[in-house]
Amino acid sequence: MLNERCESRSPAVIVSTCNRFEIYWWGDAPWEEWLTELATRRGIELPAEAIIRRSGLAAARHLFAVAAGLESQIVGETEVLGQVRRAWEVSREAECTSRELDLVFAGALGAGRRVRRHSFAGRHPASVGSVAVDIARAERGGSLDDSRIVVLGSGQAARTVIAALLDREGLGFTVVSRHPDRAASLAVAGRVEIVPWDGLPNALTTADLVFAATGASRPVVSREQLVRALGASRPMTVLDLGVPRNVDPTARDLPGVTLLDLDDLRRRGCPAGAPRSNALRDAEDLLADETERLARRLRALSASARLARLHRIGEELARVEAERAIEELGLTTESEREIVRQSSRRLIRKILYRASQAIQDQEPSAAQGETLGETTA
Repeated sequence: MLNERCESRSPAVIVSTCNRFEIYWWGDAPWEEWLTELATRRGIELPAEAIIRRSGLAAARHLFAVAAGLESQIVGETEVLGQVRRAWEVSREAECTSRELDLVFAGALGAGRRVRRHSFAGRHPASVGSVAVDIARAERGGSLDDSRIVVLGSGQAARTVIAALLDREGLGFTVVSRHPDRAASLAVAGRVEIVPWDGLPNALTTADLVFAATGASRPVVSREQLVRALGASRPMTVLDLGVPRNVDPTARDLPGVTLLDLDDLRRRGCPAGAPRSNALRDAEDLLADETERLARRLRALSASARLARLHRIGEELARVEAERAIEELGLTTESEREIVRQSSRRLIRKILYRASQAIQDQEPSAAQGETLGETTA
């Protein structure tokens, strides 16, 4: 997508994960219009209220919070930091960044690492998948050893679940996927069975623990499927990790079914993310410091660019005026001409020194602050 659009639009980075699609850009190109057109071409209804626009340091502050895991479904998860890094790398490979945008994303990665080193986030699970597996184990009496486990999906979210399950030595499970070839790369001999998607009904009938983690835009497990799959005396625990939901929410009231979604995981897996949490406020204070640091760096970069232009103009002005003076004075020796040239350059540099100090000390104007844009859909 970036290769198609970068040449005619401003530098940009697209951060796309299982539960977010965000565009960060530098300049004034209409990326929101492009996003709406893209959604329309792909048959996706994207109402105006689904698009959130941020500008200036507010956009940077949001990116910093994303990289730190404060905007994740499970507050403090670390996987998103790598996702932000990869998004930036893709944009750089496509030659679609700028010095300013690179500075913003370098700052975001630094902010994410700092929050994890010095706040509660560093003590929290590494992914949504690890939280889901831990909660499933608690639901099932502290052990998954005798559980018949099914994972739906083989994309990003499912991979975090699979990795967490594989960390439990000796645990076997089934992966149901629309992309068996991709799922096969996740398999460990003797521990993971790969089943194509049309095998979902049969897989559910053998399961008592299901992790639904597909990227589908609508529920892939219906209430009726769960009713048919339930055994006479076999309760089933279902963890729905999809955004939007993978499992029909009305299945929550089925006897014998415990259905937990991402909101449940957030409440159980991250008490530090609760309102009025001191730990969360500490993390936000760190991000405020990092945002101010970015503002100073952007100001210095902006000042540097303006000073370079100003000095180029000044040097050219000194040259033109020196040659005019040499001609008007009728100077014939090279030593006399060089004295005039040096005097002209010294005069311009003294004038530019004061101007440079004023530019370096100047706070960024509102217009400069609006140069960074971000859209979340």
